Amino acid sequence: MERNIVQRLPFYTQRMTEDNWRQEGFPSLAEAESWTMRGCGIASLRMVLDGLGCACGGQGDMIARGLAAGAYKEGVGWIHWGLAHMAKDYGVFAEARRGQRPEDVRSALEQGFLCIVSVTPFFQYGKERPEGGIYGKGGHLIPVYGYGEDQGGRKIFLLHHPSAFPEKNKADWEVSWEAFAPSFSGNMIVFRKGKAAK
Repeated sequence: MERNIVQRLPFYTQRMTEDNWRQEGFPSLAEAESWTMRGCGIASLRMVLDGLGCACGGQGDMIARGLAAGAYKEGVGWIHWGLAHMAKDYGVFAEARRGQRPEDVRSALEQGFLCIVSVTPFFQYGKERPEGGIYGKGGHLIPVYGYGEDQGGRKIFLLHHPSAFPEKNKADWEVSWEAFAPSFSGNMIVFRKGKAAK
């Protein structure tokens, strides 16, 4: 089995509860709960920044910074260029990219970049939603920190999957390209500490 890891990342959930809202820097439990379903972009950014050695604070602290920076748009979610701009405040090179393929994600990882990618939650593209309708591409941000092959020789990505649901929080997940590709929107952000793209 081949494993190529750019940088090990801590795992953070986007799920805010009675147990963690204070330590995550929210002013109230109600405020924390209101962001539980909308916190994937910030949870992912925290994982990347903390993995690169930037102490960026809790979920509530970072959401407040993101709102002040214009990185969140109501009805749309976390804006990729806004998250990239936030990373630059920590001395991290970050660039939002569109129209990407799984090959481009792997290429970025090979160049030493960490990635936040937009995928269907839990890679459920084309499947039926519990509340009705079908899952489309993208809509959920997750960090990808490595790539490789599994025992059967299939290409995989190494990633964390934050969620509002406890059973769908998944650290150090190995996801095959076959599962990844249909859910990948083609939008991603690349990060590297203190270095611009070549």
